[in-house]
Amino acid sequence: MKPSYSILFITSILFSDERLYLKKADIMKNETINGETVQHISGNVVFTKGTLTLKCQNGKNNQNLGTATLFDSVYSTQNNRNLTCDTLLFFSKENKIISFGNPHLWDRNYELFADTIIVFTKSDSGVALGSVTLKQKGQIINSDRLEYKKSDIDSSVSYSAIGKVLIRDSLRVATCGIANYERSKEITSLEIEPKISENKQIISGEKIILTYKDEILDNILIPSKAHVKTPSSGFQKKVIDSTEILDSTEFFDDLTGAFLSGFFKNGELDSMRLEGMSTTLYHIFEDSVYQGKNETSGDTIIISFKNKETNNIIVIGGAEGSFYPDTISSTIKSPIFYSANRINYRLLEEETDLDGYSKIRHDNTELESGYIKVNWKTNLLNALPQSNIDQFFKPINPVIIERGKDPMTGIKMDYNLKTKKGRVLKGGTKADDGYYTGSEIRNETKKNVFIKNSTYTTCESDTPHFHFESKKMKIVQNDIVIARPIILHLAQVPVIGLPFGIFPHQGGQRHSGWLMPTYGESKSRGQYLDGLGFYWAPSQYWDSKITTRFGDRQGLIFHINNRYHLRYRFSGSLYMRSQQFLVGSNDITDITDSRKSALNVRWAHRQTMRNNQSLNANITYSSSGDYNKKYGITQAERMNQKTISNLSYSKRWPKSKNSISTNLYSNQDLLINEKVDTSSSYYIKPTRAGSQLNIINKTLPNFSFRHGQSNLFPTTAITKRWYNKINWNYGLAFTNKDRDYFESEKVTLDDTTSFYQWKTKKMNEQNTLWSHTSSINAPQKLFKYISINPSLSIRSVWVDKYFDGSWDDSTYSFSKIEKEGFAARTTGSFSISANTKLYGIFGIPIGSLKVIRHTASPSIGFSYTPDFSKPIFNQNLGYFETHVDSVGNKILFDKFAGTLAGSTPKSESKSMSFSLNNIFQAKVLKDQEEEKKIDLLSWRLGTSYNFAADSMNLSNLRSSIRSKIAGKLNLDISMTHDFYKYVQGVGRISEYNKNDKGMISPRLTNARFSTGFRFSGKKWAGNSSDTTQIDSTQKNVDLLSPGLNNTSKERNTSIKSGNLWSTNISLSYSISAYNPEKTNKTFWVNTTSAFQITKKWKVSYRARFNMLERDLVNHSFSVYRDLHCWELSLNWTPGGLGQGINLRINVKSPTLRDLKYEKKGGLYSRSPF
Repeated sequence: MKPSYSILFITSILFSDERLYLKKADIMKNETINGETVQHISGNVVFTKGTLTLKCQNGKNNQNLGTATLFDSVYSTQNNRNLTCDTLLFFSKENKIISFGNPHLWDRNYELFADTIIVFTKSDSGVALGSVTLKQKGQIINSDRLEYKKSDIDSSVSYSAIGKVLIRDSLRVATCGIANYERSKEITSLEIEPKISENKQIISGEKIILTYKDEILDNILIPSKAHVKTPSSGFQKKVIDSTEILDSTEFFDDLTGAFLSGFFKNGELDSMRLEGMSTTLYHIFEDSVYQGKNETSGDTIIISFKNKETNNIIVIGGAEGSFYPDTISSTIKSPIFYSANRINYRLLEEETDLDGYSKIRHDNTELESGYIKVNWKTNLLNALPQSNIDQFFKPINPVIIERGKDPMTGIKMDYNLKTKKGRVLKGGTKADDGYYTGSEIRNETKKNVFIKNSTYTTCESDTPHFHFESKKMKIVQNDIVIARPIILHLAQVPVIGLPFGIFPHQGGQRHSGWLMPTYGESKSRGQYLDGLGFYWAPSQYWDSKITTRFGDRQGLIFHINNRYHLRYRFSGSLYMRSQQFLVGSNDITDITDSRKSALNVRWAHRQTMRNNQSLNANITYSSSGDYNKKYGITQAERMNQKTISNLSYSKRWPKSKNSISTNLYSNQDLLINEKVDTSSSYYIKPTRAGSQLNIINKTLPNFSFRHGQSNLFPTTAITKRWYNKINWNYGLAFTNKDRDYFESEKVTLDDTTSFYQWKTKKMNEQNTLWSHTSSINAPQKLFKYISINPSLSIRSVWVDKYFDGSWDDSTYSFSKIEKEGFAARTTGSFSISANTKLYGIFGIPIGSLKVIRHTASPSIGFSYTPDFSKPIFNQNLGYFETHVDSVGNKILFDKFAGTLAGSTPKSESKSMSFSLNNIFQAKVLKDQEEEKKIDLLSWRLGTSYNFAADSMNLSNLRSSIRSKIAGKLNLDISMTHDFYKYVQGVGRISEYNKNDKGMISPRLTNARFSTGFRFSGKKWAGNSSDTTQIDSTQKNVDLLSPGLNNTSKERNTSIKSGNLWSTNISLSYSISAYNPEKTNKTFWVNTTSAFQITKKWKVSYRARFNMLERDLVNHSFSVYRDLHCWELSLNWTPGGLGQGINLRINVKSPTLRDLKYEKKGGLYSRSPF
């Protein structure tokens, strides 16, 4: 065993502070490696360099390089900084220590752990690598890498932590990618996905800057993408099997903004400010039960805290918010949306202030005001024009708007979000076209509104020209307004008072109400009231109008008109009219004993069903045959002597081009009994035996099937052959008719006396018909430019009865013998047509006119219908019976004449038609750049030639010319020319009309010329924004339109806006010269002129002149005066059938249309009955 040596080096070395000095070691061995001496030392090794001391049990020292490696129980100390590790490398020249193997560095104020710690001994700084842990001032910092430097203030360090940074203290935890701490300023900067957690609250942003004061957090700053997330827990009501339970729940409140700054007191968050598109989401709990969530956004959000709870939230600049209640636990059942210039949430007080153009929308209600205060405990809203505390914003009077109702304004409003009841002080509202005001307005229910000291008017002037006053008023929404008592004021002067008043109130919709009558007097009716009744609109789908007409010398009429309409489904009406007229008396008190009753019912129905189906019905019933004749209001009604009813159904299959339809039809003659009554003025005297008068015709049913035009040889090829263009169609119809009629007979009194009369017994016949129709056509192109279209049509009919003819030599005619049994007839025709288009262009560079284009479209056609009384293809069809009389005349009897098949064609037709259509168009240059096409003139003419006619084969030449000159003057000319000569006393003869040179010269037989134009003059000065004033009551037949229709015919006296005057003139000249010796001419001129005398006055004049007689046929004057909320109209017809005068002054509003003064005379004074 080798002996141990203990060596003690006591050496004084110059500049010992600059070199590493081996102060002590139990064993030292020198070894030369590559010319350098390396000391191997062990046992209580101690190195020093200035204030630095290094200790270990084993090591190596290279004095030339100035490096030392220490192993086993390594310990370093310098100025209270201590380091322990397993291995240590010291670089003397760099004053750098590299320690690894559980390194632990500590000073009085910090501790540092890592996989590797590098210490710069001279600057008292270093780098820690791998699993770094720094403990300092109550914080623990973990990271992958940490660079530190000892502070000049105390023994703490400033640091930069990089990679998976985790910072913990007693209150919060921070994570990020990079953390920088500057001890002198007490600022920590967190970067790369930084987050701070405190009591489950999470703060994040693109960067977080923490500022401390005396080592306590004082401020937090997030310059961009700020986000704060805070948990909120409690209980939430749930319904399970119809039972309410409380279940624990947790939500996260949320704050976002472009910029965030937070301020702390004693280390706890005191306030927070978010700027730049800031938003908040917080959940509301009441007694730990969840009530709903609130979302807010604005330019700036300021939040203050108290006792670690949110105390106040202020949103400034474009503030908007929404509250979504919990539908089970909250007393508020629908969301609330609100906005203001500034919103202040006082959470502990459960109140919210909205200041500056504030809006709140809840359910169907919207409130606008300068200032709104919401108390969430009581669900009460208070609205004022301006806040009593802060008067920075402009005052705005409160306005409340409920959907389907008109806005309501006032100086103060209270509204309960739960009960939806409210109160308005000094309020006003608009309903329909009326205005209501009151000292206090309250809504007790959703439908009822009460007003104290109210006024009502339809005049929008600040000081209305008329109004109604009432101490108490009740508005029933979408129904009526009731006021009591009510006083009418004209120009603020009380005029008349009533115990109560009722007005309609439907919010622009149709509304039920009484119909006011018209009073008058006439010789036939006595004193009368017309139009008294009630209009009932129970729903948007149907309504009913009940009116009466009463005359004390005539009787009573009741009208009921029910309409129904379901859009896109069906619509219709049921009209009933009952007449109770006096008979033989002019005393209305006798109506119970002496009267004649009549009833008329009409039902019309139109229905569109699915799958291309439709159903239509028109049913009419009259209890009296002379109903229309006696009781018809208009001449057309009195002349209509038939009751027609029909019911039809149809269905289409578009893809297969098939369709079916069926129809039930009835046509009854209302005057049939008078037509066969010899004592009646309507009696029709028969002139021969066998004449018939129809009583009623019924078609039960008429059924038809049709297959639309289809290709006979269909193909999907793009290029089609000629046979692919052959088309065909087919139709089948079945008709079953039932007819009642009277027939005439010959009555012989003696050999010299006889007459004809109607049989008293009604006759009946029933017929059925099957009809088949089909056609085939093949449109083709010939030489690419000529279109030809040949067509063949065939019709075959089947009947169940026909007639045989029996020749009577005494009368030289056939007599009919009806035959029961099947009979068929087939007829047809052929036609072919050809047409093309020719174009011509003429260059005429005159001004803006460049060219004129002429388009000529000639067409020629030929049609042929055979004579079916003759053999066809040597086959006798048997449709006719023939008899030759004694002089050789052939007399034909048609077996099908008088049946549903109709007469059989027995005249051959070979007709060729010619037509030419000319269109002249001009191309002009507009604004020197844009080309525009203008239609100048169209000229059509056509005629035909019948080869089968015995004479006068050429038909008349018909032509027409139409033009619109300068786009304003309409010109229409139509003419008919006859090619044949007319001989006085003989008529037309089969000789062409020729001129002196022997050329055919068609003679003019008929011509008509008409034109119309308009003149107008602009107003003298200034630009006018006046709109045309029209009568306040206009006719509108849409069932869904508001209100009742005014059926009076209104005169159009309007002038186009901006014009001072306008005149319309229309001229019509016609000549008829079929007989050249008796030429008939007419020349009419109609004029309509309107003048805007002033802004309010308008006058119009109408006249009709017979220019040939130089006679004024009729004329009329109209005067209109706009009286703001009233209007005056005067219509005067000085003479003629329409002579009369009508003066009316009325309120414009349709709601108060019965508030009027009216004076009538002449035609206007007649009853509408």
